Amino acid sequence: MGEELLGIEEIELALGSYEPILNIKKSEFPNVIQIELTMEPAEALNILKNTPTTVISKVVPIEFVVRTRMNKIIEKATILAGEKVDSGDSFSVRCDLRGRKYIKSKDELINSVSEQLIEKLNLLKEEKDPDWVVQVEVVGENTGISVLKPEEILKKV
Repeated sequence: MGEELLGIEEIELALGSYEPILNIKKSEFPNVIQIELTMEPAEALNILKNTPTTVISKVVPIEFVVRTRMNKIIEKATILAGEKVDSGDSFSVRCDLRGRKYIKSKDELINSVSEQLIEKLNLLKEEKDPDWVVQVEVVGENTGISVLKPEEILKKV
């Protein structure tokens, strides 16, 4: 649990001087922190990208949260992609699955979302270097969904 507390402290130090942070909470899953901000996610991501941290390894801006149900996730991912992505663009669906009460298989979720995007929006599936990433973050009973450019997801090594 010490890593979560250190992560919260790093986030508060990095972002707190710019704008108020509405809410930071630990999830029921290890090393997962959920943050509500007043600033634009891209701005927060840029600040964290340029701030030295010791425990923050991944930051995913979440555009929409749905109940963790396969049909709800597919529906919202398709709507979000339809608003942002042009026909013929390439995409990759990526998923972090924490808790298996509602979604049993990460691969089944990825395949179902991918099939829908290909069928409904005429997109091209591309795992290695996609134009867009459909990021699905299953955290127990809630799932965050975003359609982002690959550089809009922060991964520190």
